[in-house]
Amino acid sequence: MENKSGISLYVHIPFCVSKCTYCSFCSFVPHDDEMAKYLQNLIKEIELVGKKIRKSVFSIYIGGGTPSVLPLGAISQIVEMIKKCFDVLPNVSITIEANPNSINLDKAQEYYACGIRRVSIGLQSASSAVLKTLNRAHNWADFENAIKIVRSVGFEDINADIMLGVPNQSMSDVVDTLEKVIALPITHVSAYGLILEEKTPLLDKVQSGEIALPSEDETVDMYDYVVDTLSKNGFFRYEISNFAKVGFESIHNNNYWARGEFIGVGLNAYSFLDGEHYQNTNNFHAYCKKLSENHLPKEQEEKENPITAQNETIMLALRTTRGLNISKFNKKFGVDFCKKFRNTIDKLIKNDLIVLEKGFLRIKNLYISNSIIVEFFE
Repeated sequence: MENKSGISLYVHIPFCVSKCTYCSFCSFVPHDDEMAKYLQNLIKEIELVGKKIRKSVFSIYIGGGTPSVLPLGAISQIVEMIKKCFDVLPNVSITIEANPNSINLDKAQEYYACGIRRVSIGLQSASSAVLKTLNRAHNWADFENAIKIVRSVGFEDINADIMLGVPNQSMSDVVDTLEKVIALPITHVSAYGLILEEKTPLLDKVQSGEIALPSEDETVDMYDYVVDTLSKNGFFRYEISNFAKVGFESIHNNNYWARGEFIGVGLNAYSFLDGEHYQNTNNFHAYCKKLSENHLPKEQEEKENPITAQNETIMLALRTTRGLNISKFNKKFGVDFCKKFRNTIDKLIKNDLIVLEKGFLRIKNLYISNSIIVEFFE
């Protein structure tokens, strides 16, 4: 779902109530004055970037961290500044991430009033034991209440994040979580497999033997159960980890998977525009200092590499159930994909791993997609 008429905008809010044991994102528990200082400089960055961008914005994603920890009024201030400084399309899709224990009625009303129509709430699991392992600061009752709150102010597009393959997680935990989620008015589910990231407390505990991951077979069974159960309950799978009811796909994430252009603002935010990659500093004090001096907080800039571009296009497309549009790929990169990868395609079709039909190449079993995707890398 490529959007040729504009770009996406990502806004990073790095603050959390507590740091999850698996998280390697640029996020932290703020000191008293850091939220106000960050908001002031984020607004400045939006203003500076907006002056340079001449493309329309069709989707906005406010993520983190936990954007809903910001005080009342902060999110509407951010959205209003974006609308002031960028050419935001009238039908723009705006998403905000929230944690169940940091959203209340006043904040939900504020988000809806400023034009946000999609909310993504981090559940991860309905099991208290699993949530404790992840150091999540909420329980199932908090999540249920959060859904009730956002629905009451008008939100109809609601995503729930769940996690699979977590230490102390059993198949019965996954079954219970999914049964509870499906019973609620939720229109989108993101089901992610746990990835143990470097320099995280959870990795340390697993490596020390303090806790153990479910076996690979157990995790595969969890994943298969989620795919099958969501399919039977009106959610269609459109990407390896994402499931939506009809009309509720993530417009913003679809742009990433189509390798569309996007701008990121905020600490450590990443951008891809006009064939160049940019990344902001991940140092809070450096970020604020640069912006206080009216300088953009860029740390890395890199021109697009043609081989990397081809590999990324293949990788992102093959993560989706739609697959890779071969004619678009050929036109974009000036190659004949089927001719170039004839031997690889023949081998994978023979092994019943991919399907080539109606101009699209797609993977039959997305759970093993990584091992198939690398077959097409140069």
